[in-house]
Amino acid sequence: MKKIILSLLVSLTAAATVFASDETEVSKEVQASFKKEFAGSQLLDWSQQGEYLKATFILAGVRTVAYFSEDGKLQGSIRGLFYDQLPLMVITSVDKRFESSEVIDVCEISNAGGTSYRLTLDANNKRYRVRTDSEGNITEIEKVKK
Repeated sequence: MKKIILSLLVSLTAAATVFASDETEVSKEVQASFKKEFAGSQLLDWSQQGEYLKATFILAGVRTVAYFSEDGKLQGSIRGLFYDQLPLMVITSVDKRFESSEVIDVCEISNAGGTSYRLTLDANNKRYRVRTDSEGNITEIEKVKK
């Protein structure tokens, strides 16, 4: 019995060591860039996503994700918003196009191309993913499964 417990403890320790060493390596340049761009935020996690380093953090009470290149340049960020936090032009445009819709999700996407918004809506028993620019122009409508 003691051998079984001992071997189980050794196995668990080895597994914990393997998982603990699986942390994403983040260079000093990337860390400095993160601190500069998002001062006062609470970092939750770093991960590798494709060729980018992904920082997940809380800023002003909102979960936010930012993507950095290996040399520390901010490539873009995504944060969740409430519908009433959108620019008035976006709200007006979406309300005209999707009357009586229910807003499921709202994200603000910022990158070198500017700021855009991605909304998930339920309208007329169908679900849509809608993308708009900051001027309220609807640039993409995709029907998605519920």
